[in-house]
Formats: sequence, C-alpha cells, structure tokens
Amino acid sequence: MNKHIKVYSAILLFFLFAFTACKKEAQDPGGTAVRAVAGEWWVQLDEDPGNYVNLSTYNSAANIPTEMWFDEGFYPTKTKVTVNTSDLTFSASKVNDPNSEVDVTISKGKILQNAAKGPTSKAVTDSISYEVEYSDEPGTIYKFSGYRRTRFAEDDH
Repeated sequence: MNKHIKVYSAILLFFLFAFTACKKEAQDPGGTAVRAVAGEWWVQLDEDPGNYVNLSTYNSAANIPTEMWFDEGFYPTKTKVTVNTSDLTFSASKVNDPNSEVDVTISKGKILQNAAKGPTSKAVTDSISYEVEYSDEPGTIYKFSGYRRTRFAEDDH
C-alpha cells in the first residue's frame, strides 16, 4: 500500500509540475519609443499629385523617443530626424545622408492622427506632411503630403 502511495504521489507531482512549468505568463512586448510616428507611408509631391513614393519611418538603434530614421523614396535618402512624439512633429537640419554626399533639411514635419483615408478602401489612417531641401539643390523646397499605409492592397501605389 505504501508503495502505491509513493507511485501515485510521484505521478501527481509529475503532472502538477508539467502543467505549471508550461504555463505561459502574458507578456506585453511593448513597442518602439517612436511607435506613434513610425510606419510605412505613401507620399506625393504637392506639385505632382498622383505620383506616390514610399516613405518609411522607424526607430534608431538607440530606440529613444527623440530620434527616428526617415527613409524616403523620392530622392532617395535615409536621414536621422529629430522627433517630438507628444505633438507628432519631426525635423532635421542639414543632416548628412549616410549613403550619399547630400545633406538633407526637413522642416514642418507633422503627423495628424486619423486625418486621412485610403484612396480606395476609405479606411481611416494617419496623414503626414513635410518639406525637404537637399544640399545639391539649395533654395528648392519640396513639399510632400500623404497617408500611412492602410495594408489594403488597393490603397498601395
């Protein structure tokens, strides 16, 4: 009888351990420090409507809320910009693109939450606008505006 109690106790302990060891704790992985302004965008020159280029905004390796990468397909340039995540603004003053000899100045960068709609899906999304000056074209200011990618294929360009 004592032998059976030991076997049953061992089996009970095994199952108890197996079920508690496999229990997964809910974890919140969070996001990046610039998640409010990070994303994929479709932007166009205000002077050339309908010709969209892709823009990506994402956190730097430092993952701090005051800087992000600004990777746009018009020129194309990749620039680290200063961000204010509380008012969703961004800018850069004569920042060198690491892939070219061009310095980039970005001004009047602003994101408005839920202020745009996908052109076909009509899904509500964020809008973005900014101005850019490239050092190889001093005095020429390009004005861009667009919307955050909706993930509906019909809204992609």
